[in-house]
Amino acid sequence: MGNAATLRVLGSSVVNSISGWFRLYVAFLLAGKVPDLVLCFAFSFVVYSVYTLDRALKSKEDDVNRPEEKNAHKNFVLFIVAAFLVTALLILIAKKISPFAALLPFAIGFLYTKGFKICSVSIKLKQGLGVKNFVVALTWAFTILAFIYNFIENYLQGFLIFIFFFFKSFINTVLFDCKDIDGDSIAGLATIPVYFGEKRTGIILQLINSSFHLAVAAFVLLGLVEFDAVILIYSWMAGLIYISLYANSKKTIFRSVIVHGEWTHMLAFRNLAIQFSRNAFYSS
Repeated sequence: MGNAATLRVLGSSVVNSISGWFRLYVAFLLAGKVPDLVLCFAFSFVVYSVYTLDRALKSKEDDVNRPEEKNAHKNFVLFIVAAFLVTALLILIAKKISPFAALLPFAIGFLYTKGFKICSVSIKLKQGLGVKNFVVALTWAFTILAFIYNFIENYLQGFLIFIFFFFKSFINTVLFDCKDIDGDSIAGLATIPVYFGEKRTGIILQLINSSFHLAVAAFVLLGLVEFDAVILIYSWMAGLIYISLYANSKKTIFRSVIVHGEWTHMLAFRNLAIQFSRNAFYSS
């Protein structure tokens, strides 16, 4: 039982890690730069270590949402987490990027799971309506920006990339809160889906998704900044679809594949669009 539970914990963040690799790849494209593949691996290692740490340091709601991971070998999981984090730090040092870019999400991930005390006041980032979604989104948007900061041409471009990944992460975390409504309700966590219900949560997410994509598009159309149009359009359309599909508590493996895997099919669509435009140009 322990070995199976340990493998479940170690394997639970693989999709997140792969998604992280492609997220940074997309960030490079949005910055108009050739992606640094080694840095993409470093970012994916940070993502893996943060999410696996969260699984290793379980909260009481996890006993309801993921009882099959209850007997995992915690120390072995923490060793693997440390190995991935150290590897990411070594890559950042070699690339002359501050190790703080990797340590910040790791530290916040720990505080997110375990909380902290200020005098007699105990604070847990998982508590409070929308607090954890905001913290997670802010953390990953800032980390992505820190990883590619040396490649950004101006502050407006950096700000829009930050905003893009902030809202994408915010929406995605809320969608995954939807599947944990039962456990979060029992634990007394006032998540957005628990508080607003599935239908209103879906409407809120659709409004957020369309609003920030239209805002970025406005900056592009005004000629204030360059932004990959194919990625922007695909991101908006994909958001419309998977919010409609997964702003609910139904259990399905496709939620992770579609939502976390968005970056892979986004890049596949972009490559097809580029190839199609090239073929159309040469044929004319």
